[in-house]
Amino acid sequence: MCSFRRLFQLHLRILAATAVLVAACGAPPTLAQPSEPRVPALGSPVFVYQVSPTVLVASHTVDAVVEGRVAQVHVTQVFRNQSGGVAEGVYIFPLPEDATVRDLQMTVNGEVLEGRLLGRDEARRIYEQIVRSQRDPALLEYLDRGLFQASVFPIPPGETRTVDFSYTQVLAPDGDLLHFNYPLSTERYSTAPVEEVAVTVELRDQPGLRTLYSPNYPIIIERTAEDRATAVYTASAEQPAGDFDLYWGVAEGAIGLELLSYKSAGEDGFFVLLAAPGIAMADTVVARDIVVVLDVSGSMRGAKLEQAMAAVRFIVEHLNAEDRFNLITFSTGVSLWESAMQPADGVATAAALDWLANERASGSTDINRALLEALAQLGTSDDERRPAYVIFLTDGQPTQGEQDADAIVRNVLNNLPAERTVRLFPFGLGYDVNTDLLDTLATELRGRSQYVQPAEPIDEAVSNFYAAVSMPVLADIAVDFGTAAHVAELYPFPLPDLFAGQQLVVAGRYRAGGMVEVTLSGEVNGSERLFVYPDRELAVRGGDDFVAQLWATRKIGYLLAEIRRSGPQPELVEAVIELSLRYAIVTPYTSYLVLEPGLMLPAGDVVLGSPLFDRARMLERGAAAAQELAVAPAAGEAAVEASQARSALQEAETVHEQPVQARFVAGHSFMMQSLVQAPDGGVLELWVDQAYEEGMATTVVEFGSEAYFALLDVPGMAQWLALSPELVVVTGDNEAIRVTTAPVE
Repeated sequence: MCSFRRLFQLHLRILAATAVLVAACGAPPTLAQPSEPRVPALGSPVFVYQVSPTVLVASHTVDAVVEGRVAQVHVTQVFRNQSGGVAEGVYIFPLPEDATVRDLQMTVNGEVLEGRLLGRDEARRIYEQIVRSQRDPALLEYLDRGLFQASVFPIPPGETRTVDFSYTQVLAPDGDLLHFNYPLSTERYSTAPVEEVAVTVELRDQPGLRTLYSPNYPIIIERTAEDRATAVYTASAEQPAGDFDLYWGVAEGAIGLELLSYKSAGEDGFFVLLAAPGIAMADTVVARDIVVVLDVSGSMRGAKLEQAMAAVRFIVEHLNAEDRFNLITFSTGVSLWESAMQPADGVATAAALDWLANERASGSTDINRALLEALAQLGTSDDERRPAYVIFLTDGQPTQGEQDADAIVRNVLNNLPAERTVRLFPFGLGYDVNTDLLDTLATELRGRSQYVQPAEPIDEAVSNFYAAVSMPVLADIAVDFGTAAHVAELYPFPLPDLFAGQQLVVAGRYRAGGMVEVTLSGEVNGSERLFVYPDRELAVRGGDDFVAQLWATRKIGYLLAEIRRSGPQPELVEAVIELSLRYAIVTPYTSYLVLEPGLMLPAGDVVLGSPLFDRARMLERGAAAAQELAVAPAAGEAAVEASQARSALQEAETVHEQPVQARFVAGHSFMMQSLVQAPDGGVLELWVDQAYEEGMATTVVEFGSEAYFALLDVPGMAQWLALSPELVVVTGDNEAIRVTTAPVE
């Protein structure tokens, strides 16, 4: 079959290919002159080498500066021809949605190229031409956009071409929210990973800048001023599979709050709440009581203890002026630096570090007693309204005193200080730790467990954590949407504290969309603070569908943790599987969903059976996987990795296209159910809407026909059709469309 599995933005013809390729695809077309930007005529052959990519993207760099509402974007891409022949290229760049573009120019290896900036109508015609000629609909995802089409240029074998271009885009605000979009997906240019990807977005002149969020790529954020910030995404040897989106809020106030939401017709909606303090709020830091507990048992001897002590030194040296603290070490017994909490002044911190330097590793591990001593310190505080943090570092399982994990948890819960919230942050150092114990303690005490693998530096991991939570600006947080929206199922819950330089990301569900007033409440140094946000909107219908995936990802993480704690209850297992399928999320119960051999349907087969799997079979497999999860050892490398995987789901802030045969597209969930033999002998994937049920009235439409392209006028249809030339999509209560490459009578 002569087409990419997914359509590409760089459309290539291989002019000197292997005899096998030429024989399969026909004679090569005539080489166009560089001054003739074009795409192939309808039906003309296109030469692409599927097995080993002919042209790969060596690097893809995006530098954007957004000043006020205007984005200046500069793009640099390096393409390498790995074939033995000359590659001729037509460069097609789908412009960002709703962009007002001007000042666009393009250079290749320093020479300015002529190109055309095409509006949506002309772009649609070209998209349709490519879909027809390539038998691949992926570019239909960009149907409502214009495009920039550059001149054809040859790339000699083994050489590279560098493409530079820039454009200006005027961003349209949605209330207090701004959105920058860039079509980053490189799987549409190349089937190989990109060697280097870098996206930098610098925000300037953004008064009220608080929240800053990318739903699909992990970004590093640097806030340089109240109205400035920089967001950076970098990756090596990866293949970005979707657009890069960046959202930010510009509402003046001590804490910024924005809502992103999504709602399908007839279903409850989903939302993501973003809350972030301004830089100035760092001047009002919440005073805390902090107890650092360090394992000095015999197994900590050597470099491990040296790194752990360096981590404790970092914490002590970075305490805030109003904090109080104490240090505890433990092995067979427990040692306290001081009998009571001490002020974090220079004299006390120096004395604490001198005491710490004399500690030596020896003996067993009495975790139970160490935790109770830490709680006793917090119970004697004369200010019960101070947030209380316990940072707990250990490399082993309990081998002294109480050794039963459940009993240790009960002891901790029974000895919590009255009328005081304690937050416990355990660090497991290495693999010989009881993950069940540390995870449960963190969950029960509103903290987060973290694990430092043997090859990782302990001091770096702990200091990075502490730097992020060193300046709390709002404690004991609650959020209220009023009664009309019927908000439920918030993750995380309870909400963590809000820290300077950090952002709170909360996912939840709601019943009724419309305008709401959101109230964020918390405490600052014993005083209650309320922040009210009127005129925030929850979508009545539509919106950002990644919000649903993010909520489902977090819920799955919490369900997996509950299965680990309480066992494989059938309703929990079924809930995980249903969420995984509905929102295309990998879990321990659905990672086996790969195409099995022999599942090939003949050309033109429109039977909608389920040759790949059925739900009963999946639940059976899921129950078996859940049983294995429930009885797996609590310690060891596998246990640590499983805990980290659950935490990654619970704390997810981005959503990705997952490596399973499932996709969540524009509110519909599709499963790749089988392979289909195309009329030309190729192999295509059949994707079926999971809402499809046997007996639905199904209209069969031939791929590439006039009836097929007429479907593009239906809202949302372009995104669904972009999945595959073989597709089933539900369009109504009892109606579906079957798209097929087979001739339709």
